[in-house]
Amino acid sequence: MLEVKTIAVNPKNTSQDCSNCGEKVDKELNIRTHSCPHCGIVIDRDWNAAINIKNRAVEHSVFKARGVRRDTGTAKRESLHYSFSLVWEYVT
Repeated sequence: MLEVKTIAVNPKNTSQDCSNCGEKVDKELNIRTHSCPHCGIVIDRDWNAAINIKNRAVEHSVFKARGVRRDTGTAKRESLHYSFSLVWEYVT
């Protein structure tokens, strides 16, 4: 039987933080596109937030598995993208 787990993450700034480079990009709520002046990525604001939430959840589960206590906030992008690629390969 498949076990489903829910991981709580801090939702603060999930649509403001760039999911590609981690820099904060302030924007009003009516702006629906995330355009990062730091790395150049342009994606839907909600998609950007979803990636950040997923990355925080993956980071939390990876560190919990290692027995390391960490904040669920933004971490270095390299480790998060690496973790996501491992999860993606497992899922597909």
